[in-house]
Amino acid sequence: MLTIREFQSSDYEGLAWLDNALFAGQTTAFELEQRDSSRDPNLGFVRFIATWGWGETIGMIEATQRPAPWYSRGEVRIGVREDFRRRGIGGVLLGVLESVLRERGSDLIMLYTAEFDASINYFLWHRGYAESFRGFSQWLPLESVNPDQHHLDWQRLNQAEVHLRSLSALRHEWDCAQKFYDLYLTLENDAPRADADYIPLSFEEFCQNNFDSPSALPDGVTIAVQHGQYIGLNILYLDSSGQVLHNGLTGVRREFRGLGLALALKLEGIRFGKQHGFSGITSFNASTNTAILRLNEKLGFIRSPATIEWRKKL
Repeated sequence: MLTIREFQSSDYEGLAWLDNALFAGQTTAFELEQRDSSRDPNLGFVRFIATWGWGETIGMIEATQRPAPWYSRGEVRIGVREDFRRRGIGGVLLGVLESVLRERGSDLIMLYTAEFDASINYFLWHRGYAESFRGFSQWLPLESVNPDQHHLDWQRLNQAEVHLRSLSALRHEWDCAQKFYDLYLTLENDAPRADADYIPLSFEEFCQNNFDSPSALPDGVTIAVQHGQYIGLNILYLDSSGQVLHNGLTGVRREFRGLGLALALKLEGIRFGKQHGFSGITSFNASTNTAILRLNEKLGFIRSPATIEWRKKL
């Protein structure tokens, strides 16, 4: 007999087994409990499980409230054990969650899937979800990359009086943080995105992320400067493992494009990673950001299958 009920603290063992079966992990019940205890208490969270017979855990669904300014949106994970699929259990779980989120004031629900997972993608489409975004993770193994093999017209950049500086070298200028933030706002507004209601980070959040957080790496942030104006940037963050870099925003002001600056900025990031012994650089870009995707492929980034975002209004 199928039972759908809200998750209880006694369910961690069953959830850990299911989580590992669904997502090919090795997570323990203790680790799941620790992960739950570290959630932001200001954001809503709900989880339901599906059990069979005498309480065997065969499915789960959970939703996490998104942070400001999207408090009315919920991000969802769902899974049903493979030998219990095609029995409508996933649909029941999703229906229960949608009702709860609607009652709690959510107006939009979002899920993320892999493009090759045809069954879950059809499942979501069949239940009224629409694809809203497609993006690619990319990986650059630094050991096999030689940045000097890429042709770049440095003379042209020198004639334009463009200089590449690290954020560390610039941060003591009195207006560095504000100019850095202004450039970020300009480039973010140009970046392809799924959300028409996108709101960029505040100045305080931006400074925290790039100067003071554990992942901040001012030495790995490269800024293109012309006559004191910040005109392009490439941001690298430190991965939690300490061995990998993540490439955040890369961009150039529209009026300065065509000089090869994006390539120059990327190459500086690669040199930094190699000089400091990092194993590789990760990146994630929208499928519509064709210029950066092509540039990354030219540099040797290996593209993974796409991640798809699905949305449904409640």
